[in-house]
Amino acid sequence: MIFFNHDAWHDKCFSADSPWEARGKRLESTTLGDQMKHGWKMAGLLAMGMLGANGAQASLIADGPGLVYDNVANVTWSSNTNLFATMQASNPNLVNQIIAAVPTVHDTPNAYDNAGPGNYNLSSGDFSSGGALDWFGGMAFMGYLNSIDYLGHNTWMQPTTYDQSCSGYNCTNSMLGELFYTGLGGTAGQPITLSHNASYNLFTNVQNSAYWSGTEYASNPGYAWYFYTDFGSQYAYNKLNYLNYAWAVLPGQAGAAAVPEPAGLALFGIGLLGLLAGRRRG
Repeated sequence: MIFFNHDAWHDKCFSADSPWEARGKRLESTTLGDQMKHGWKMAGLLAMGMLGANGAQASLIADGPGLVYDNVANVTWSSNTNLFATMQASNPNLVNQIIAAVPTVHDTPNAYDNAGPGNYNLSSGDFSSGGALDWFGGMAFMGYLNSIDYLGHNTWMQPTTYDQSCSGYNCTNSMLGELFYTGLGGTAGQPITLSHNASYNLFTNVQNSAYWSGTEYASNPGYAWYFYTDFGSQYAYNKLNYLNYAWAVLPGQAGAAAVPEPAGLALFGIGLLGLLAGRRRG
């Protein structure tokens, strides 16, 4: 009769110099190595891919009711690009209310000031039906929005032209120029209503016309900058005898848009890379 000695068999087969034990260690080592390599690859792809996705996102983000955040200019636009006309249609007394709230606009002294240097007193003639108004009317309208805390904010303003360095086409030295070319993907010489990207749908009542900037023309403060959305060009013209539209904007991110999800995923991927690096050193 043959007796099977299990302990002896186990010791022989799984001793340090056993081919079975060596093979098992090789398999374990290979499996762990593959896992580490796979983990590094996946974490790297996750971090780089998600960061890339975050960088490729549109610069315009819906930021709560009536607001669109521009993360390039770091401003928040009214989603209604002809807000004055919309409010006027439902409130026939709007112009009188604006003048009551902001009877005088203060500016750099110029020939159009009618109440002493640097002061212009408003009248109904600064406004028209359909949303168009002169520069003084546009400035007063922003003051009115602030007086009523429109959408919960009191820092409304007309868009800024950052410097006086560009006139004509392809100018992005202004909030409106950056919005037209970068945010909305507009094309020089073409109306924004016909040539734009998907972010255009975040806005309503877009006009193929001129929108005022709140910035005066340095060489002649009787003029102010404006931007044509029907051509993608910007110029300066007199504040009083020219009727444009007023696109209200707030500084910074005024709404409640969340941090885009890809940014969080990228951070997760970077954290995973750090974890794997620590495990490799260990």
